[in-house]
Amino acid sequence: MKLSNSLYYLKQAGMGVWRNGWMTVASITVVVLTLLILGSFVAINLNIVAITDDVKEQVEVLAYLKDDANTQVLRQQILDIPGIKELTYVSKEQALESMREQLGDGITEALDGRNPLPASFEIQSNNPDEIPNIAEKIQLLPGVESVDYGQEVVQRLFQFTRVLQIFGLVIIAVLGVMALFLIANTIKLTVYARRKQINIMKFVGATDWFIRWPFIIEGIFLGLLGALVTYLALFYGYSVLYMRASVWLYENFLSVAMAPPELVGLELLKILFPLGMGIGAIGSGISVRKFLKV
Repeated sequence: MKLSNSLYYLKQAGMGVWRNGWMTVASITVVVLTLLILGSFVAINLNIVAITDDVKEQVEVLAYLKDDANTQVLRQQILDIPGIKELTYVSKEQALESMREQLGDGITEALDGRNPLPASFEIQSNNPDEIPNIAEKIQLLPGVESVDYGQEVVQRLFQFTRVLQIFGLVIIAVLGVMALFLIANTIKLTVYARRKQINIMKFVGATDWFIRWPFIIEGIFLGLLGALVTYLALFYGYSVLYMRASVWLYENFLSVAMAPPELVGLELLKILFPLGMGIGAIGSGISVRKFLKV
């Protein structure tokens, strides 16, 4: 593309945006509305992932020990299992004290000096999805009485989060296609209003790409502007929501946290601007193609 042609394309694109004031506003509005829906779902999906990851991180394996277990040897055997992140030993006395704090002093009086609780190891993994496999390996170690990690609840949680993440990606893809369709049809109206100009240029010998480039640049500009408005609205709106809701969520829902605004802003930046520019360019290219067939 020659420099003179590039300047001409930019000039024509700018003139097109300026001259078609209301259609420009309509195109940007459609871009903003469609990207708002898409961006909102991206933010929701990021929070679903963040919350489920937090819940997964809190899942741990409890290995209850036999009274005659060699805790030092058993500790090393557990640490040798691949994927172990952290291991904490809880003695019989600590377990009883913890139960007393939860149920009150009456429980120790009822036990009459006896301590029926076993010692245990609290085990966390690097990858929560590997917890079932780790629990199976720990169960086979000598000195381990039983293993518990809330098997049914954890397995259902992992299945649910996998389905939820796949569903989120499918919805985002569908919304992306819908955004392309809506924006392309809106841009088509602006192209239709200038069909006579396109026909005249064709008759005087202008090539298809010479005619097409100003419209594509115009579409990129509209998509970029729409993405900017959408990004600012979503980022600042989410930041306000985060400040008001994150503390309540952490205190009332298993100590999980919302995705921080910085992460959401970065993801929106990576998605909205390329998507807005791409959809604007593709929408313009599709829309002008019909009028090039003279």
